[in-house]
Amino acid sequence: MISRFVLFVFISAMLLAKPYRGGELRTIESFQYGRFEVRMKSAPGSGVISSFFTFHDYWSEGHTSSVYWNEIDLEWLGRYDDKVHTNLIIHDQWDLPDLSDLTFNPHEDFHTYAFEWTSEYIAFFVDDQLIRWVDNFYIESMYREQKIMMNIWQSTSVEWAGSFSASTLPTYAFYDWVKYYLWVDGTGNTGTNNDFILLWEDNFDSWDTNRWEKATHTWDGNNADFIHNNVVFMSGYMILCLTVPSATGYNGDPLSVSDIELPQTFQMHNAYPIPFNSEVVIPISLEHSQPFKMDIYNSNGEYIKTVKNGMANAGKTMIKWNGLTDNGRNAPSGVYFVRCTSADQIITQKILLMK
Repeated sequence: MISRFVLFVFISAMLLAKPYRGGELRTIESFQYGRFEVRMKSAPGSGVISSFFTFHDYWSEGHTSSVYWNEIDLEWLGRYDDKVHTNLIIHDQWDLPDLSDLTFNPHEDFHTYAFEWTSEYIAFFVDDQLIRWVDNFYIESMYREQKIMMNIWQSTSVEWAGSFSASTLPTYAFYDWVKYYLWVDGTGNTGTNNDFILLWEDNFDSWDTNRWEKATHTWDGNNADFIHNNVVFMSGYMILCLTVPSATGYNGDPLSVSDIELPQTFQMHNAYPIPFNSEVVIPISLEHSQPFKMDIYNSNGEYIKTVKNGMANAGKTMIKWNGLTDNGRNAPSGVYFVRCTSADQIITQKILLMK
């Protein structure tokens, strides 16, 4: 027999639950500065918001005051078929919103979106074209480490998001990949002034639980509760779903991988031992023989040494670095980045040298 207390808790939870279910994926790690990039197709529907953004998760640090707020937003309002919303939010929720025109419908096809966050400016890009540049006092307040996040939700703000009808549901946002580039002022090879270097890329072939976690929360103004089941990994995509409670998860058309970018032509496996003292081994697997280069950079993005440069044979290859710099000196203890480059691909991995 169900106790009155259990029944009370169950009824209370039902009364407090939001009418819809959404999803959110967020990194476990936080980042300060860099280029944040996504290839995605946003969710259609008036009143529906899908996003790619960074946020200082001050709640996880035990804070509740919005004085700790830092957030950088790319948001797609389903009511518009030709716009993207960008925003900066700093302490006490001061925001700086802007609605930019697009030359395409973001809900119909995949496009690449990015923002660069440095101590000097924040810039937003669509398909590598600059759409917004901010270098005012907001930048001085945007210094707290932030997690990378993506979510889909139903906004109660009709003035901003538009009126909503449940007949819109289910609706989905599709994410093909996410890339994070480290800001290495003056020594990178990507982005504005080549000030960024690719640190990692996730193609969403599966859920990397060492990098991402699914969220379960909501807030005032959000008509959806976030649930794990509405963050789906399928056919090389991460899919965020906005649904009714009785039909969660992805229930759309069958997916194919035909429009995913070309598969990787090489893989860089986990280096070992980590940390290393005198020599580290970096295993590489190549689909076919090809020109290949491996460089070492320190944590400031400064070039240290090229350990491989030339043709590499198909199959698995073990490349070693003995901890020496380009001029033959011993590199000091610290964090280093191994960057592998082929004709169509760049992969970076972090390693730790301890002497």
